[in-house]
Amino acid sequence: MAKKVCIIGGGVAGMQVASVLGTLGVPSVLVERSPLLGGRVLKLSRTFPFFNDDGFNDGQDFAAALERDLRAISLADIHLNTTLTGMTGDFPHFRVALSDGTSTDVGAVVLATGFEPFDPTGLNEYGYGIYPNVITATELEWMLNPRGPTGGELIRPNDGKKAGRLGIVFCVGSRNRRINAPFCSRICCSYSTKQASTVMERNPSAFVACFYMDVRTYDRGFEEMYSMAQDRGVKYIRGRVSMCKQLPDGSIAVRAENTLISQPFWGEFDIVSLSTGMRPCSDVEKLAQILGIGRGPDGFFMCREWFRHPHDATRDGVFIAGCATGMKPIRNCIIDGASVAARVTALLRQVSP
Repeated sequence: MAKKVCIIGGGVAGMQVASVLGTLGVPSVLVERSPLLGGRVLKLSRTFPFFNDDGFNDGQDFAAALERDLRAISLADIHLNTTLTGMTGDFPHFRVALSDGTSTDVGAVVLATGFEPFDPTGLNEYGYGIYPNVITATELEWMLNPRGPTGGELIRPNDGKKAGRLGIVFCVGSRNRRINAPFCSRICCSYSTKQASTVMERNPSAFVACFYMDVRTYDRGFEEMYSMAQDRGVKYIRGRVSMCKQLPDGSIAVRAENTLISQPFWGEFDIVSLSTGMRPCSDVEKLAQILGIGRGPDGFFMCREWFRHPHDATRDGVFIAGCATGMKPIRNCIIDGASVAARVTALLRQVSP
């Protein structure tokens, strides 16, 4: 097949699209704005759930395996440190321009641009950006990674002391109409539970408390992970945190209400981690304008038909994979990549002479 496919985004979804296209004999141009393939998965301390995971506990190992598969097929022309700057034409005769000065004819475009974590700086009740021991889940994840800055140790940022008490606040930047974010980010409960369980696994004497609205560990193996975290001693307190306040020694006092027993909660923690939700990629507006496609109320790219064509964008020949369509876990991004590759291949074969 002569028609190439341009894939924007070299995270796990984008690599999966290119890899499956290659097995189907379809060449691709893979465009990644950073110097490495793998996206945010590269910094994960471990993937989840933990059963039958083929040993991919480290996100970097998982991304490296995908990249090996991709490069073994060698039908992808990979452009790192590169972005999409323009597109002309119509399906299946597009011409895309890239920031490295190259341009090429392609039959279709796939967006696999991932997401950005919500920035909680403006939510003053938590004190992020004010108190050094209030961090985000992304920062906690990198701290728990043996390849990270602390070698996997839970360390207080303000003084470098080992932390034994961790508070985790769910739904920061999600399910909050006040900031125009009424939606659930879908993965926060699960990745936070993974982090809490990891801390207790490494230090059974630690105290870890999760403050939640509802625990939504919906996917296969996720509920079992939730049960395992409780078995390891993770405490779950139902109620929104109303205030975080720094104490003289740098510890963080947390005030909340335990709605299950209708009692206030006041506790002190070495570190408080904010489980932030997902937002669209930083250049989502620019890409929507270049490609001439629509976005949904949540800001992510809109599909043409929610049920029948969930991976077709609102313009013929443009497709969406992974978190470009909204919040989802890694496994669903991989499934998306394979599905989009099959969909694109089928349509290109229909229009090929």
